[in-house]
Amino acid sequence: MDAAEKAAAVLAKMQKQAGGVFPGYLNFTKQISQYGPIDHKTQELIHVACSVMSQCDMCISLHIQSAASLGASKEEIMQAAMLAIAMGGSPKMMQMQYVFEELEDLFD
Repeated sequence: MDAAEKAAAVLAKMQKQAGGVFPGYLNFTKQISQYGPIDHKTQELIHVACSVMSQCDMCISLHIQSAASLGASKEEIMQAAMLAIAMGGSPKMMQMQYVFEELEDLFD
């Protein structure tokens, strides 16, 4: 099971276990993505950078896949990830392992 599949499993369990709380969270995040002028591809590139900053391998996988599905190039995804390194330093650079793995699966 890859990181994106693991994340999907966690989200499915949250749906069952969190009662009315989790749907409210999903609605909140949906509303944020629909608010304002930033297109969805750019939002996903921002999510890639945030995922690297938060050191969440499952998030990195999900958001790279989503960005690619919205037309983001390998180079755009790499730049988004590297912007996180510029802000977070060496610990964030170690997260590039997950970025490289996902990009190899999608683009190579």
